[in-house]
Amino acid sequence: MKHFVFLILVIIIGCQISENEKIKSYKLISYLDIKVDSLGNLPQSPYIVDLQNNKKHLIVIGTLHSRDTSNKMFTEIEKVFTNFKPDIAINEGGQINKTYTNRNTAIIKNGETGLLKYLCDKQNIKMINGDMPDSLEFNELSKNFSKKEALFFFASERFVLPCTYWNEKENLDSLYETDFIEGYLFAEGIKLTQEEKLFSFYKSMYKLFFYKEFNLENINSDDFSPIRKNHHFCEVARKSKELRDKYLLKKIEEQLTSYDKILIVFGGWHVLAIEPALNQIIFNK
Repeated sequence: MKHFVFLILVIIIGCQISENEKIKSYKLISYLDIKVDSLGNLPQSPYIVDLQNNKKHLIVIGTLHSRDTSNKMFTEIEKVFTNFKPDIAINEGGQINKTYTNRNTAIIKNGETGLLKYLCDKQNIKMINGDMPDSLEFNELSKNFSKKEALFFFASERFVLPCTYWNEKENLDSLYETDFIEGYLFAEGIKLTQEEKLFSFYKSMYKLFFYKEFNLENINSDDFSPIRKNHHFCEVARKSKELRDKYLLKKIEEQLTSYDKILIVFGGWHVLAIEPALNQIIFNK
């Protein structure tokens, strides 16, 4: 009996190792080497990768995020969707359960993801989230760096920098603690101490990592960009993108076992980084 149990454990562990090796073997391009210009613009917008091997057909549309209904990118997405007639679609930006009454409302509310959901609902096909769960990403970043660095990166990229973009300067303390900490991190299952939940803690981390007092006017998005080398947090950003890219690739492989025609709409930088792996996946089928 002991030998039988040992054999089962060996098989299980072997499968886990094989799966981990498979994930790690994806061919990715570093975000420092992707083909974008100095401003981060794509070679074409949208950037489309169209791959087919026998019955298996992938079309991956890389975008620069927008909510401008007149952006020609949306017309191109609609055209590809109509001609391709996918069996299923994969989106960036979380699981979307909303339905939209019309094209423009979908775009204004949720950009490319909104439009894709609108198109999928019209054709009565499923749209699934290809983004890594935030709690899993947070835990992996904490392992690769530290919990403090993971928290500071999440807070900077997903709260503070959007506040600078939208020129939101009022009530940052309360917005941070209610909208970001309670409404986002806590809702995603990310556990923090009482001290870590405070905006004053974020400001203390800013001082620790940047050697100066926090000032919303001075925070620079390039210090958190995966295509730059300005600061240590550019490296954290690259790891974040790599984790998310590998998760997306695994999700694509899973769906290819059940569906022949898959449409993916994701940020263009992601698509440029995973293009070799997409070839690897489709031509291994």
